[in-house]
Amino acid sequence: MSKKIESCVSPHLQTRHRLIKKLLGETVMEAVLHMPSYIMKKHYEKAIKKELRGEHVVTAIVVEVVDVPRYSGGKHVTVVYGRSGSEPVRILLFNYKRAYARSVYKVDSTVIISGKLGEAPDKTAQFINPEKLSSCDFSKKVEYVPVYPLCAGLSQRDVHSIVSMALLEIKANQLPEWLPQDIMQVNNFKSYYESIEEIHHPQQMRQSTLDTTEGRRVCFDELLAEQLVLRKHNVRTRHGQLIKNEKMLIGELLSRLPFSLTQSQEKAIQEIFEDLESGKPMARLLQGDVGSGKTIVAIITALYVIESGHQCAILAPTEILARQHHATFSQYLVPLGLNIALLTAAEKGKKRTAVLESLATGSIHVLIGTHAIITDTIKFSTLGLVVADEQHRFGVSQRLNLINKGVSPHVLSMTATPIPRTIVMSLYGDIAMSAITEKPAGRTEIVTKAIPLTRVADLVRSIKTIITSGQKVFWVCPIIEENEKLSYTCVINRFEYLKMHFGEGVEMLHGKMKSSEKQAIFEKFHDGACHILVATTVIEVGIDIRDASVIVIENAEKFGLAQLHQLRGRVGRSAIQSYCILLFGHTISGIAKKRIETIVKSNDGFFIAEQDLELRGGGEVLGVRQSGRKAYKTFDIDDPHNQHHILSLLSQASGLATRIMEADKLGDYEAIFDIFATLNSENIKTSF
Repeated sequence: MSKKIESCVSPHLQTRHRLIKKLLGETVMEAVLHMPSYIMKKHYEKAIKKELRGEHVVTAIVVEVVDVPRYSGGKHVTVVYGRSGSEPVRILLFNYKRAYARSVYKVDSTVIISGKLGEAPDKTAQFINPEKLSSCDFSKKVEYVPVYPLCAGLSQRDVHSIVSMALLEIKANQLPEWLPQDIMQVNNFKSYYESIEEIHHPQQMRQSTLDTTEGRRVCFDELLAEQLVLRKHNVRTRHGQLIKNEKMLIGELLSRLPFSLTQSQEKAIQEIFEDLESGKPMARLLQGDVGSGKTIVAIITALYVIESGHQCAILAPTEILARQHHATFSQYLVPLGLNIALLTAAEKGKKRTAVLESLATGSIHVLIGTHAIITDTIKFSTLGLVVADEQHRFGVSQRLNLINKGVSPHVLSMTATPIPRTIVMSLYGDIAMSAITEKPAGRTEIVTKAIPLTRVADLVRSIKTIITSGQKVFWVCPIIEENEKLSYTCVINRFEYLKMHFGEGVEMLHGKMKSSEKQAIFEKFHDGACHILVATTVIEVGIDIRDASVIVIENAEKFGLAQLHQLRGRVGRSAIQSYCILLFGHTISGIAKKRIETIVKSNDGFFIAEQDLELRGGGEVLGVRQSGRKAYKTFDIDDPHNQHHILSLLSQASGLATRIMEADKLGDYEAIFDIFATLNSENIKTSF
């Protein structure tokens, strides 16, 4: 199967060897895994029929006239007139030289052409640049032809020829069957060769490769190969810090808490403890809606690690959230005799130097900060735990930079809306998942409504009633200032508009302000000196205002699902009924409409992330891209039509991979690794 592709290349294609390698790879198996983009249905009719217009037709044409070349829309056009049976036909040839056109389409000759049958303005049957065939068997009537991705210099005919030769090579190899019978039977799978052969020689139309049993078979094998590679190189298979102690600090903390932990918090804590005590690096995602109690779980986790003699790093995406975490951690941990430090871009000079020195000597137990704690100058004494809050706000490389400051530290990520890549990785077994599903006592469900921007005046009248009752309002705009290229409402204009209606009770907050300005405005809003805060997404995380009951998100079509859900979480933090109003513009894309419908329909962060996965793909698992297309060979993970097939097959492949590893049978799957040879150790990166 590792045989070089040269054996499948006919002599006339040898000069295009570089192009063939670029498109199809270097081996026979790589050529076989060059999947068709779609299936084309060809109709074979010696005399064309009107009902076939819009279809791909192979037919015979008697040439009557070859018109002199002319220019149309800046393009060189030759027109051929002829007849198929009794039906008049016009053929448009773009960029054909006159002599060549007349040598191909000789008057009074019969030519066989293949192309899409269209219609000219005068209703005459028409072909545009059809392919001329040397011969044809009209008795077959219908043929299903795979259409492959191409590159300049190679035609469909070239790729068909190479793939067909590659299939013959694979057939001669007599591949062994590696899948167990239970998997084969429950999915009605055929052998690998039969499946791949039917994909390249289809007998029916299909919307997606995964609509067919043979397509699902080759998809399963690729997923299984990746599962096995991931388990072989999984971060959690390496040696990590063993955390085990008497939990004295945790016991003291729990005795002081003014509230009881929920059952799902206790379950998440127990799952985290099991990871910490395993001797392997923890890679766990703690998912729970805003205000569900993720922070206290992180504090308890930190205490367990600290009691074993290690330091903790808490990474927050904004300075406001970092300061809020510093206040919360200090409230609970300083009374226990622990040293909690804050480091953001605002900490400079002697204050920063003192923090760095204390961190390096180990006298700081918990360092909380923004991206500032990722820089090369930050040195820990014994980093044992990294907590990344709102992990979707950090790039993979940023998290890795912090993780690399310790020796296989444990990693706990927290989010209200896991990004699609995280869902994919959790399904692959690369990240363990814990969920806090219970709402704190006294919380009400946020009511979410979507209304057009044309009704903004009605909304302002409703807000006046809200303000009168002493409640507060967030108003979010996507941009700070007017922009000629973007037809969105800006913070400055909306601030001026609302100030006309509400006077001095309105403030604005955006990223161009200094840190001290932002902090002052936040405190003003928190303390009740203003009732409406007009802001950009700087308020997406970290702001906890109990009496804020309304958030208006303007131009909601501009925001992603994770952002919309996070923004909505700024309200609903008390027993007051809260509302999220999504204002959408005049023009809205289909995907944006689906995002808004999803937010209106659900408050469940995990459901929202699953919808996000369907809408924008899961990114690379064996790499660092966080969204978009992962270059799988046998299927398109971004196609929403494929999602239910992929998730079902992935679940089965994950289970089988576990069985294989537990039984120490990895050696029985050398054939599958040979097929997907690109899944080797050189491509594996720490994926958390």
